[in-house]
Amino acid sequence: MKTIVTKLTAILSGAMLMLSTTQFSYAADNPISSPDTLLLTQVQIVDTEKQKIRRGAVLIEQGKIAAEYAVPPANFKGQILNLNNRWLIPGLIDMHVHAFGNRAPHAKSDFAGTEKISQRVLYTGVTGFVDLFGHEQSQIAARQKQRTGAFLGADIYSSLSCLTAPKGHCTEYGLETRTMSTPEEAVVQVQSLAKAKPDVIKVVYQPSDDQPSIDKATFSAIVQQSNQLGIKTIVHLKTWQEVSDAIEVGASAFTHIPGTPIPAGLADKIAKTKMVVIPTMTVHTDLTDFLFDKTVLASELVQAMTTPDIIAGYQSEQTMKKWGDREAKWRKLDDQRTANLAALVKAGVTVLAGTDAGNYGTIQGYSVHREILKFTQAGMTNWQALAAATTKAGTFLGIDNTLQTGAQASFVVLDASPIEDIQNTQKIHTVIHQGQVVDRALVLKNGF
Repeated sequence: MKTIVTKLTAILSGAMLMLSTTQFSYAADNPISSPDTLLLTQVQIVDTEKQKIRRGAVLIEQGKIAAEYAVPPANFKGQILNLNNRWLIPGLIDMHVHAFGNRAPHAKSDFAGTEKISQRVLYTGVTGFVDLFGHEQSQIAARQKQRTGAFLGADIYSSLSCLTAPKGHCTEYGLETRTMSTPEEAVVQVQSLAKAKPDVIKVVYQPSDDQPSIDKATFSAIVQQSNQLGIKTIVHLKTWQEVSDAIEVGASAFTHIPGTPIPAGLADKIAKTKMVVIPTMTVHTDLTDFLFDKTVLASELVQAMTTPDIIAGYQSEQTMKKWGDREAKWRKLDDQRTANLAALVKAGVTVLAGTDAGNYGTIQGYSVHREILKFTQAGMTNWQALAAATTKAGTFLGIDNTLQTGAQASFVVLDASPIEDIQNTQKIHTVIHQGQVVDRALVLKNGF
Protein backbone atom coordinates (compact mmCIF):
# COMPACT_ATOMS: atom_id res chain seq x y z
CA MET A 1 0.00 0.00 0.00
CA LYS A 2 2.88 2.39 0.78
CA THR A 3 4.23 1.85 -2.75
CA ILE A 4 0.80 2.59 -4.26
CA VAL A 5 0.41 5.79 -2.26
CA THR A 6 3.91 6.98 -3.21
CA LYS A 7 3.24 6.32 -6.89
CA LEU A 8 -0.13 8.04 -6.78
CA THR A 9 1.36 11.06 -5.03
CA ALA A 10 3.88 11.41 -7.85
CA ILE A 11 1.17 11.11 -10.49
CA LEU A 12 -1.00 13.68 -8.74
CA SER A 13 1.93 16.09 -8.38
CA GLY A 14 2.54 15.90 -12.12
CA ALA A 15 -1.12 16.47 -12.87
CA MET A 16 -1.14 19.66 -10.83
CA LEU A 17 1.23 21.25 -13.36
CA MET A 18 -1.78 21.62 -15.65
CA LEU A 19 -3.18 24.42 -13.49
CA SER A 20 -3.06 27.62 -15.51
CA THR A 21 -3.29 30.06 -12.58
CA THR A 22 -2.48 29.90 -8.88
CA GLN A 23 -1.38 26.39 -7.87
CA PHE A 24 -3.48 24.41 -5.40
CA SER A 25 -1.71 23.96 -2.08
CA TYR A 26 -2.17 20.97 0.18
CA ALA A 27 -1.59 21.02 3.92
CA ALA A 28 -0.04 17.80 5.21
CA ASP A 29 -3.26 16.71 6.92
CA ASN A 30 -5.78 18.25 4.53
CA PRO A 31 -6.48 16.22 1.35
CA ILE A 32 -8.37 18.99 -0.49
CA SER A 33 -7.74 22.31 -2.16
CA SER A 34 -9.71 25.32 -0.94
CA PRO A 35 -10.30 27.81 -3.75
CA ASP A 36 -13.10 30.37 -3.48
CA THR A 37 -13.91 29.60 -7.10
CA LEU A 38 -12.73 26.99 -9.54
CA LEU A 39 -13.08 26.99 -13.30
CA LEU A 40 -12.80 23.67 -15.14
CA THR A 41 -11.75 24.28 -18.73
CA GLN A 42 -11.45 22.09 -21.83
CA VAL A 43 -13.83 19.52 -20.42
CA GLN A 44 -16.20 17.12 -22.16
CA ILE A 45 -19.43 17.23 -20.16
CA VAL A 46 -21.20 13.86 -20.16
CA ASP A 47 -24.83 14.88 -19.66
CA THR A 48 -26.80 11.74 -18.78
CA GLU A 49 -30.10 13.63 -18.75
CA LYS A 50 -29.81 14.91 -22.32
CA GLN A 51 -27.64 11.94 -23.36
CA LYS A 52 -25.18 14.24 -25.06
CA ILE A 53 -21.53 15.14 -24.65
CA ARG A 54 -20.67 18.80 -25.01
CA ARG A 55 -17.37 20.62 -24.67
CA GLY A 56 -17.18 23.64 -22.43
CA ALA A 57 -16.05 25.12 -19.15
CA VAL A 58 -17.71 24.70 -15.75
CA LEU A 59 -17.56 27.33 -13.01
CA ILE A 60 -17.77 26.11 -9.41
CA GLU A 61 -18.59 28.46 -6.54
CA GLN A 62 -19.33 27.49 -2.92
CA GLY A 63 -19.57 23.81 -3.76
CA LYS A 64 -22.10 24.19 -6.56
CA ILE A 65 -22.12 24.63 -10.32
CA ALA A 66 -22.41 28.39 -10.79
CA ALA A 67 -22.27 28.51 -14.58
CA GLU A 68 -21.33 26.70 -17.75
CA TYR A 69 -19.59 28.37 -20.67
CA ALA A 70 -18.97 27.37 -24.25
CA VAL A 71 -15.80 29.46 -24.04
CA PRO A 72 -14.04 30.27 -20.74
CA PRO A 73 -14.65 33.86 -19.59
CA ALA A 74 -11.82 36.29 -20.25
CA ASN A 75 -9.79 37.65 -17.35
CA PHE A 76 -11.04 35.06 -14.87
CA LYS A 77 -9.23 35.66 -11.57
CA GLY A 78 -9.93 32.42 -9.70
CA GLN A 79 -8.34 28.99 -9.87
CA ILE A 80 -8.38 27.25 -13.24
CA LEU A 81 -8.02 23.54 -13.86
CA ASN A 82 -7.42 22.64 -17.50
CA LEU A 83 -8.73 19.11 -18.03
CA ASN A 84 -7.36 18.73 -21.58
CA ASN A 85 -10.60 17.38 -23.07
CA ARG A 86 -11.16 14.72 -20.43
CA TRP A 87 -14.67 13.49 -19.60
CA LEU A 88 -16.73 14.88 -16.70
CA ILE A 89 -19.47 12.78 -15.06
CA PRO A 90 -21.41 13.36 -11.82
CA GLY A 91 -20.06 11.70 -8.69
CA LEU A 92 -21.05 8.06 -8.23
CA ILE A 93 -23.53 7.15 -5.48
CA ASP A 94 -23.75 3.61 -4.05
CA MET A 95 -27.34 3.15 -2.90
CA HIS A 96 -26.70 0.08 -0.73
CA VAL A 97 -23.61 -0.45 1.41
CA HIS A 98 -22.56 -1.55 4.87
CA ALA A 99 -19.56 0.68 5.31
CA PHE A 100 -17.66 -1.24 7.99
CA GLY A 101 -15.10 -2.63 5.51
CA ASN A 102 -14.48 -5.67 3.32
CA ARG A 103 -14.64 -9.41 3.89
CA ALA A 104 -13.51 -12.47 1.96
CA PRO A 105 -13.64 -16.22 2.58
CA HIS A 106 -10.63 -17.58 4.48
CA ALA A 107 -9.12 -14.12 4.93
CA LYS A 108 -8.53 -11.61 7.70
CA SER A 109 -11.34 -9.05 7.43
CA ASP A 110 -10.59 -5.46 6.48
CA PHE A 111 -12.66 -3.79 9.22
CA ALA A 112 -11.92 -0.13 8.58
CA GLY A 113 -15.11 1.50 9.90
CA THR A 114 -17.51 4.01 8.36
CA GLU A 115 -15.26 7.07 8.60
CA LYS A 116 -12.32 5.44 6.88
CA ILE A 117 -14.47 3.81 4.22
CA SER A 118 -16.07 7.19 3.56
CA GLN A 119 -12.61 8.62 2.94
CA ARG A 120 -11.32 5.63 1.01
CA VAL A 121 -14.12 5.38 -1.54
CA LEU A 122 -13.56 8.95 -2.76
CA TYR A 123 -10.52 7.50 -4.51
CA THR A 124 -12.85 5.44 -6.73
CA GLY A 125 -15.12 8.37 -7.63
CA VAL A 126 -17.84 7.40 -5.13
CA THR A 127 -18.86 10.76 -3.70
CA GLY A 128 -21.84 9.46 -1.73
CA PHE A 129 -23.32 6.24 -0.37
CA VAL A 130 -26.34 4.96 1.53
CA ASP A 131 -25.53 2.77 4.52
CA LEU A 132 -28.45 0.39 5.03
CA PHE A 133 -27.69 -0.88 8.52
CA GLY A 134 -24.92 -0.68 11.03
CA HIS A 135 -24.53 0.42 14.64
CA GLU A 136 -27.17 3.14 14.95
CA GLN A 137 -25.33 5.60 17.19
CA SER A 138 -22.08 5.12 15.28
CA GLN A 139 -23.93 5.82 12.03
CA ILE A 140 -25.35 9.03 13.48
CA ALA A 141 -21.93 10.14 14.72
CA ALA A 142 -20.08 9.36 11.47
CA ARG A 143 -22.70 11.10 9.36
CA GLN A 144 -22.57 14.20 11.57
CA LYS A 145 -18.78 14.36 11.48
CA GLN A 146 -18.68 14.00 7.70
CA ARG A 147 -21.37 16.61 7.12
CA THR A 148 -19.72 19.16 9.42
CA GLY A 149 -16.32 18.72 7.79
CA ALA A 150 -14.54 16.91 10.63
CA PHE A 151 -13.05 14.65 7.94
CA LEU A 152 -13.15 14.61 4.15
CA GLY A 153 -15.19 11.69 2.92
CA ALA A 154 -17.96 10.67 0.57
CA ASP A 155 -21.35 11.99 1.63
CA ILE A 156 -22.89 9.60 4.14
CA TYR A 157 -26.60 8.85 3.87
CA SER A 158 -28.03 6.24 6.18
CA SER A 159 -31.07 4.30 7.31
CA LEU A 160 -29.35 4.37 10.74
CA SER A 161 -31.09 1.14 11.71
CA CYS A 162 -33.01 -1.79 10.28
CA LEU A 163 -36.70 -2.41 10.97
CA THR A 164 -37.25 -6.12 11.32
CA ALA A 165 -38.96 -8.85 13.34
CA PRO A 166 -37.57 -10.15 16.65
CA LYS A 167 -34.77 -12.57 15.65
CA GLY A 168 -35.30 -11.51 12.02
CA HIS A 169 -32.64 -10.56 9.49
CA CYS A 170 -30.27 -7.87 10.83
CA THR A 171 -30.45 -9.22 14.39
CA GLU A 172 -27.91 -11.98 13.69
CA TYR A 173 -24.93 -9.60 13.54
CA GLY A 174 -24.87 -8.76 17.22
CA LEU A 175 -25.78 -5.10 16.63
CA GLU A 176 -28.74 -3.52 18.31
CA THR A 177 -31.54 -2.95 15.81
CA ARG A 178 -35.22 -2.06 15.92
CA THR A 179 -37.65 -4.95 16.09
CA MET A 180 -41.43 -5.08 16.07
CA SER A 181 -44.21 -7.67 15.94
CA THR A 182 -47.37 -5.59 15.46
CA PRO A 183 -48.49 -2.56 13.44
CA GLU A 184 -48.73 -0.57 16.66
CA GLU A 185 -45.12 -1.33 17.58
CA ALA A 186 -44.08 -0.46 14.04
CA VAL A 187 -45.59 3.01 14.25
CA VAL A 188 -43.82 3.68 17.54
CA GLN A 189 -40.47 2.55 16.14
CA VAL A 190 -40.76 4.63 12.97
CA GLN A 191 -41.70 7.72 14.95
CA SER A 192 -38.79 7.14 17.32
CA LEU A 193 -36.29 6.55 14.53
CA ALA A 194 -37.52 9.60 12.63
CA LYS A 195 -36.26 11.84 15.45
CA ALA A 196 -32.70 10.87 14.45
CA LYS A 197 -33.43 11.96 10.86
CA PRO A 198 -32.66 8.84 8.82
CA ASP A 199 -32.19 9.59 5.13
CA VAL A 200 -34.24 6.49 4.27
CA ILE A 201 -35.90 3.74 6.27
CA LYS A 202 -34.85 0.15 5.69
CA VAL A 203 -37.45 -2.56 6.20
CA VAL A 204 -36.83 -6.30 6.20
CA TYR A 205 -39.84 -8.15 4.80
CA GLN A 206 -39.20 -11.76 3.83
CA PRO A 207 -41.89 -14.16 5.09
CA SER A 208 -40.50 -16.71 2.65
CA ASP A 209 -37.26 -16.96 4.63
CA ASP A 210 -36.27 -19.30 7.44
CA GLN A 211 -35.67 -16.31 9.71
CA PRO A 212 -38.69 -14.66 11.34
CA SER A 213 -40.27 -11.78 9.43
CA ILE A 214 -42.75 -9.03 10.13
CA ASP A 215 -46.18 -9.77 8.67
CA LYS A 216 -47.83 -7.80 5.90
CA ALA A 217 -49.92 -5.67 8.26
CA THR A 218 -46.85 -4.59 10.20
CA PHE A 219 -45.02 -3.98 6.92
CA SER A 220 -47.86 -1.78 5.73
CA ALA A 221 -47.85 0.20 8.99
CA ILE A 222 -44.12 0.92 8.63
CA VAL A 223 -44.53 2.16 5.07
CA GLN A 224 -47.62 4.24 5.80
CA GLN A 225 -46.03 5.92 8.80
CA SER A 226 -42.82 6.58 6.88
CA ASN A 227 -44.78 8.07 3.98
CA GLN A 228 -46.61 10.36 6.38
CA LEU A 229 -43.28 11.57 7.73
CA GLY A 230 -41.87 12.08 4.23
CA ILE A 231 -39.18 9.39 4.51
CA LYS A 232 -38.67 6.92 1.68
CA THR A 233 -38.62 3.19 2.41
CA ILE A 234 -36.20 0.63 0.96
CA VAL A 235 -37.36 -2.95 1.46
CA HIS A 236 -35.00 -5.92 1.75
CA LEU A 237 -36.80 -8.94 0.29
CA LYS A 238 -36.19 -12.25 -1.47
CA THR A 239 -39.14 -13.29 -3.67
CA TRP A 240 -41.38 -11.85 -6.37
CA GLN A 241 -44.42 -12.35 -4.14
CA GLU A 242 -42.74 -10.11 -1.59
CA VAL A 243 -42.17 -7.57 -4.37
CA SER A 244 -45.92 -7.70 -5.13
CA ASP A 245 -46.65 -7.11 -1.44
CA ALA A 246 -44.24 -4.15 -1.43
CA ILE A 247 -46.11 -2.63 -4.36
CA GLU A 248 -49.42 -3.13 -2.58
CA VAL A 249 -48.33 -1.36 0.63
CA GLY A 250 -46.70 1.51 -1.28
CA ALA A 251 -42.99 1.06 -0.55
CA SER A 252 -40.62 3.46 -2.30
CA ALA A 253 -38.04 0.88 -3.39
CA PHE A 254 -36.91 -2.69 -2.96
CA THR A 255 -33.38 -4.00 -2.83
CA HIS A 256 -32.05 -7.37 -4.11
CA ILE A 257 -33.34 -9.06 -7.21
CA PRO A 258 -34.99 -12.47 -6.76
CA GLY A 259 -33.29 -15.40 -8.42
CA THR A 260 -36.37 -17.11 -9.84
CA PRO A 261 -37.93 -16.08 -13.17
CA ILE A 262 -39.96 -12.89 -12.93
CA PRO A 263 -43.71 -13.54 -13.31
CA ALA A 264 -45.38 -12.32 -16.48
CA GLY A 265 -46.61 -8.75 -16.21
CA LEU A 266 -44.85 -7.95 -12.94
CA ALA A 267 -42.12 -5.80 -14.51
CA ASP A 268 -44.79 -3.63 -16.16
CA LYS A 269 -46.63 -3.37 -12.84
CA ILE A 270 -43.49 -2.22 -11.06
CA ALA A 271 -42.88 0.39 -13.76
CA LYS A 272 -46.48 1.63 -13.59
CA THR A 273 -46.37 2.12 -9.83
CA LYS A 274 -42.94 3.82 -10.12
CA MET A 275 -41.40 1.69 -7.42
CA VAL A 276 -37.61 1.87 -7.64
CA VAL A 277 -35.34 -1.18 -7.79
CA ILE A 278 -31.85 -1.45 -6.28
CA PRO A 279 -30.94 -4.91 -7.60
CA THR A 280 -27.44 -5.30 -6.03
CA MET A 281 -26.23 -7.43 -8.91
CA THR A 282 -22.68 -7.43 -7.62
CA VAL A 283 -23.46 -9.12 -4.32
CA HIS A 284 -25.53 -11.71 -6.16
CA THR A 285 -23.17 -12.43 -9.06
CA ASP A 286 -19.65 -11.10 -8.53
CA LEU A 287 -18.55 -13.85 -6.16
CA THR A 288 -18.56 -16.03 -9.27
CA ASP A 289 -16.28 -13.62 -11.09
CA PHE A 290 -14.01 -13.07 -8.10
CA LEU A 291 -13.35 -16.80 -8.01
CA PHE A 292 -13.29 -17.70 -11.69
CA ASP A 293 -12.24 -14.59 -13.62
CA LYS A 294 -8.78 -13.51 -12.51
CA THR A 295 -8.96 -10.22 -14.42
CA VAL A 296 -11.66 -8.85 -12.10
CA LEU A 297 -9.47 -8.76 -9.00
CA ALA A 298 -6.47 -7.60 -11.01
CA SER A 299 -7.99 -4.12 -11.35
CA GLU A 300 -5.89 -1.25 -10.02
CA LEU A 301 -8.94 -0.03 -8.10
CA VAL A 302 -9.21 -3.34 -6.26
CA GLN A 303 -5.53 -3.27 -5.36
CA ALA A 304 -5.94 0.23 -3.96
CA MET A 305 -9.24 -0.29 -2.15
CA THR A 306 -8.56 -3.26 0.11
CA THR A 307 -5.85 -5.40 1.64
CA PRO A 308 -3.82 -8.12 -0.10
CA ASP A 309 -5.35 -10.62 2.35
CA ILE A 310 -8.86 -9.89 1.07
CA ILE A 311 -7.82 -10.31 -2.56
CA ALA A 312 -5.93 -13.53 -1.84
CA GLY A 313 -8.84 -14.93 0.14
CA TYR A 314 -11.03 -15.19 -2.93
CA GLN A 315 -8.56 -17.40 -4.76
CA SER A 316 -7.03 -19.23 -1.85
CA GLU A 317 -6.64 -23.00 -1.81
CA GLN A 318 -9.28 -23.31 0.93
CA THR A 319 -11.79 -21.21 -1.03
CA MET A 320 -11.28 -23.12 -4.26
CA LYS A 321 -11.51 -26.43 -2.40
CA LYS A 322 -14.91 -25.36 -1.08
CA TRP A 323 -16.37 -23.70 -4.17
CA GLY A 324 -14.05 -24.48 -7.08
CA ASP A 325 -16.47 -26.93 -8.73
CA ARG A 326 -19.47 -24.56 -8.69
CA GLU A 327 -18.78 -22.22 -11.60
CA ALA A 328 -21.28 -23.78 -14.01
CA LYS A 329 -24.04 -23.87 -11.38
CA TRP A 330 -23.39 -20.30 -10.26
CA ARG A 331 -23.19 -18.96 -13.81
CA LYS A 332 -26.65 -20.38 -14.48
CA LEU A 333 -28.06 -18.66 -11.40
CA ASP A 334 -26.31 -15.42 -12.33
CA ASP A 335 -27.76 -15.58 -15.84
CA GLN A 336 -31.28 -15.84 -14.38
CA ARG A 337 -30.80 -12.72 -12.29
CA THR A 338 -29.43 -10.90 -15.33
CA ALA A 339 -32.51 -11.98 -17.30
CA ASN A 340 -34.76 -10.70 -14.50
CA LEU A 341 -33.00 -7.34 -14.50
CA ALA A 342 -33.26 -7.23 -18.30
CA ALA A 343 -37.03 -7.61 -18.00
CA LEU A 344 -37.19 -4.71 -15.56
CA VAL A 345 -35.02 -2.54 -17.79
CA LYS A 346 -37.16 -3.35 -20.85
CA ALA A 347 -40.30 -2.39 -18.91
CA GLY A 348 -38.82 0.99 -18.03
CA VAL A 349 -38.41 0.41 -14.28
CA THR A 350 -36.18 2.94 -12.51
CA VAL A 351 -33.05 1.05 -11.49
CA LEU A 352 -30.42 2.47 -9.12
CA ALA A 353 -26.87 1.27 -8.49
CA GLY A 354 -26.27 -0.38 -5.12
CA THR A 355 -23.72 -3.05 -4.28
CA ASP A 356 -24.41 -4.36 -0.76
CA ALA A 357 -20.69 -3.78 -0.19
CA GLY A 358 -19.39 -5.36 2.98
CA ASN A 359 -20.53 -8.83 1.90
CA TYR A 360 -18.64 -11.52 0.00
CA GLY A 361 -18.29 -10.69 -3.69
CA THR A 362 -17.99 -6.94 -3.15
CA ILE A 363 -15.25 -4.38 -2.55
CA GLN A 364 -16.14 -0.96 -1.14
CA GLY A 365 -15.95 1.66 -3.91
CA TYR A 366 -14.82 -0.68 -6.67
CA SER A 367 -18.08 -2.64 -6.82
CA VAL A 368 -20.04 0.40 -8.00
CA HIS A 369 -18.09 0.19 -11.26
CA ARG A 370 -18.90 -3.51 -11.47
CA GLU A 371 -22.60 -2.81 -10.81
CA ILE A 372 -22.69 -0.32 -13.67
CA LEU A 373 -21.07 -2.86 -15.98
CA LYS A 374 -23.62 -5.51 -15.02
CA PHE A 375 -26.43 -3.08 -15.82
CA THR A 376 -25.18 -2.83 -19.39
CA GLN A 377 -24.99 -6.61 -19.59
CA ALA A 378 -28.72 -6.63 -18.75
CA GLY A 379 -29.60 -4.33 -21.62
CA MET A 380 -29.08 -0.83 -20.26
CA THR A 381 -27.31 1.63 -22.51
CA ASN A 382 -24.13 3.17 -21.14
CA TRP A 383 -26.10 6.39 -20.68
CA GLN A 384 -28.75 4.63 -18.59
CA ALA A 385 -26.20 2.78 -16.47
CA LEU A 386 -24.36 6.01 -15.68
CA ALA A 387 -27.62 7.73 -14.75
CA ALA A 388 -28.50 4.87 -12.39
CA ALA A 389 -25.34 5.54 -10.39
CA THR A 390 -25.43 9.33 -10.59
CA THR A 391 -28.39 11.52 -11.47
CA LYS A 392 -31.20 9.08 -10.71
CA ALA A 393 -29.61 8.07 -7.41
CA GLY A 394 -29.44 11.74 -6.52
CA THR A 395 -33.09 12.24 -7.39
CA PHE A 396 -34.11 9.41 -5.06
CA LEU A 397 -32.13 11.03 -2.23
CA GLY A 398 -33.52 14.49 -2.98
CA ILE A 399 -30.21 15.98 -4.12
CA ASP A 400 -29.21 17.53 -7.43
CA ASN A 401 -26.38 15.31 -8.67
CA THR A 402 -26.57 16.42 -12.29
CA LEU A 403 -24.19 18.59 -14.31
CA GLN A 404 -26.66 21.47 -14.54
CA THR A 405 -26.25 24.96 -13.07
CA GLY A 406 -27.14 24.90 -9.37
CA ALA A 407 -26.25 21.23 -8.86
CA GLN A 408 -23.77 20.09 -6.25
CA ALA A 409 -20.23 20.11 -7.61
CA SER A 410 -19.31 16.48 -7.02
CA PHE A 411 -17.70 15.02 -10.12
CA VAL A 412 -15.43 12.37 -11.53
CA VAL A 413 -13.02 13.27 -14.33
CA LEU A 414 -12.19 10.32 -16.60
CA ASP A 415 -9.31 9.72 -18.97
CA ALA A 416 -11.59 8.01 -21.50
CA SER A 417 -15.23 8.17 -22.53
CA PRO A 418 -17.66 6.00 -20.53
CA ILE A 419 -20.05 6.17 -23.47
CA GLU A 420 -17.51 4.43 -25.69
CA ASP A 421 -16.82 1.79 -23.02
CA ILE A 422 -18.59 1.67 -19.65
CA GLN A 423 -15.49 0.23 -18.02
CA ASN A 424 -13.80 3.57 -18.62
CA THR A 425 -15.47 4.74 -15.40
CA GLN A 426 -12.48 3.05 -13.76
CA LYS A 427 -9.99 5.31 -15.61
CA ILE A 428 -10.16 8.08 -13.05
CA HIS A 429 -8.05 11.19 -13.44
CA THR A 430 -9.54 13.54 -10.82
CA VAL A 431 -12.30 13.50 -8.21
CA ILE A 432 -14.05 16.69 -7.12
CA HIS A 433 -16.20 16.56 -4.00
CA GLN A 434 -18.56 19.43 -3.17
CA GLY A 435 -16.44 21.79 -5.25
CA GLN A 436 -13.06 20.78 -3.88
CA VAL A 437 -10.39 18.85 -5.76
CA VAL A 438 -9.58 15.69 -3.83
CA ASP A 439 -6.02 14.58 -3.21
CA ARG A 440 -6.70 10.97 -4.09
CA ALA A 441 -3.41 9.72 -2.69
CA LEU A 442 -4.06 11.29 0.68
CA VAL A 443 -7.69 10.17 1.07
CA LEU A 444 -6.49 6.66 0.23
CA LYS A 445 -3.82 6.89 2.90
CA ASN A 446 -6.29 8.27 5.44
CA GLY A 447 -8.75 5.49 4.60
CA PHE A 448 -6.47 2.75 5.90
